Amino acid sequence: MRSRWARSAVSTLAAVVSLLAFPALTPAASASAGDGFISRYGVTIDINDDGSLDVAERIDYTFTDDSHGIYRIIPNRYPVTESFTPDSSETTIDQTYDRVVAIEDIEVTSPSGASSDLEVSQEGGVLSIRVGNPDDTVRGPQTYLLTYRVEGALTAFDDHDELYWDAIGTEWTVQIRQATVRVDAPAVQDATCFTGYLGSRQKCDDLLVRSTLVEAGQRSVGGGAGVSIVVALPTGAVDVPPPVYEQRWSLQRAFAVTPVTVGLAVGLLIVGALAVYWLWRRGRDRRYVGQIPGLAPVTGGDATEEIRPFGDSGEGPVEWSPPDDLRPGLMGTLIDEQANVLDVTATIVDLAVRGYLRISEIPDEGLFSSRDWQLVQLKGGDTELLDYEQKLFAALFAGRNTVLLSELKRTFAGDLAKVEDSLYDELVYRKWYRRRPDSTRSAWGVVGLTVIAATIGVTYLLARYTSFGIAGLALVVGAVAVWFAARSMPARTGQGSAVLARTLGFRRYLATAEAGQIRFEEGSDVFSRYLPYAIVFGEAERWAKVFATLAVAGGVGASMPAVGWYVGVHPFSYGDFGSSVTAFSVNTSGSISAAAASSHSGFSGGGGFSGGGFGGGGGGGW
Repeated sequence: MRSRWARSAVSTLAAVVSLLAFPALTPAASASAGDGFISRYGVTIDINDDGSLDVAERIDYTFTDDSHGIYRIIPNRYPVTESFTPDSSETTIDQTYDRVVAIEDIEVTSPSGASSDLEVSQEGGVLSIRVGNPDDTVRGPQTYLLTYRVEGALTAFDDHDELYWDAIGTEWTVQIRQATVRVDAPAVQDATCFTGYLGSRQKCDDLLVRSTLVEAGQRSVGGGAGVSIVVALPTGAVDVPPPVYEQRWSLQRAFAVTPVTVGLAVGLLIVGALAVYWLWRRGRDRRYVGQIPGLAPVTGGDATEEIRPFGDSGEGPVEWSPPDDLRPGLMGTLIDEQANVLDVTATIVDLAVRGYLRISEIPDEGLFSSRDWQLVQLKGGDTELLDYEQKLFAALFAGRNTVLLSELKRTFAGDLAKVEDSLYDELVYRKWYRRRPDSTRSAWGVVGLTVIAATIGVTYLLARYTSFGIAGLALVVGAVAVWFAARSMPARTGQGSAVLARTLGFRRYLATAEAGQIRFEEGSDVFSRYLPYAIVFGEAERWAKVFATLAVAGGVGASMPAVGWYVGVHPFSYGDFGSSVTAFSVNTSGSISAAAASSHSGFSGGGGFSGGGFGGGGGGGW
């Protein structure tokens, strides 16, 4: 059982804390100090059989200036200053704990007719009560009747039970001319009353102790002086519930490093790793069992698929030409699983090479002009064009035969999305994916973000109310890992992996081919035909340099100009042409990107003192 000295020490610290906290919690106090006085402050306390208190405060307040009402602050959390272990528990209560006194069922009336609007809030360890209406003013004498219920304010000692209550707190900012306290209890063993400033042991002016009643009175308090009543009850006169202690929140407590919390966190990390592994397997590409990369089973053969193992690049042998005449936009989308502006740009160049349009370079003619390109329609879209190509062609020449690249900034945003959608649809149509990659990423991205948000919420609750915050952090780490893994959820089918192998083989050819290997491509404009693929693979300038080397060496066909589909401002050379096409690609991608971005708008009788009990606080006018 705790000593009276310890009990008083707890209360003393609580009173100091509440006093220090008071100015910050009630900013109106200093402004209204002295603006009125309390002619009479009467406190009545009924101690119930269950150990609870019913408290009524009658406050006769005289306002000397126009005001809105009164405010009242009551501490309800009291820091523990001495470690101990309760008889009913094995948990040591140390300095990180507060004793909690619950104050509930708060009501207020005003017999004088003043506004009794009530606003209650918790500010740290202090309950703040504001009475009045900011839209109404009061002046002169007014009466307020404040009632509330208190749980957990009685303390059990070896030879008695005790109520130690600061009936008039030491934080009142106005003078109280007369204060009275009345305590009704089933039985009273002894009682005393203290007054004065915090820590004072001055006895109250009047004190009457009867078998079931204690009455005290004090003249002139407030302005830092209070009244504390201490009542001893015979043991067993009422039920005294064990005090409630709650550990104060701190980062160290919330994220305590203990064998239990660390073990749980590690376990959760393992679960998260297993979840990531499951996602990794689910999102791995499939491949045909027993097939050489790039090949598909013959018709009627075994088309069994398996998960492509880790470490398998999926790349097949070098391909000397585009596999199955696949278009560059499809290849680019298949490789990175994203239909993007580079794929569309390469498609524009491919359409030019195939004779559907001509690209004419417009020179920079002055300080305030910029380089531009004109696209000229040479023939209409036809059935040989794939759906995404038709959409692109129609969007470029919508009711016109020519268009400047700079004009696409104002017209191409919506059409770009349609072309990209069609590219994704083409991947599914060709059975390279079972579901569009963008839809898969979006769905799993939503799942990942939802899991992250949920784990952050769980972490907050764990850190706020328990010491298992570190386990919550493990949850968040796992959720973020799951989100990253979810981004790679699109999985190619066996057919898609076979085509990818050949596409990577062709990319390797464009990235490594030297002039000596090009000599055998006689009679065909390999440079122009493969240039759109070089653009989508990021090899356009290198491809042009290879042909420039070949031209210097007099290679067959190397001196052929870029026929028809591109009109530059300088005589043709492979080096200059490679730079020009790169500039065209960059500007086209920039125009489309700019258009797409702009389209989104957007107790203790023998050792006590004034202010050493529960309750207390203070108040004033506002």
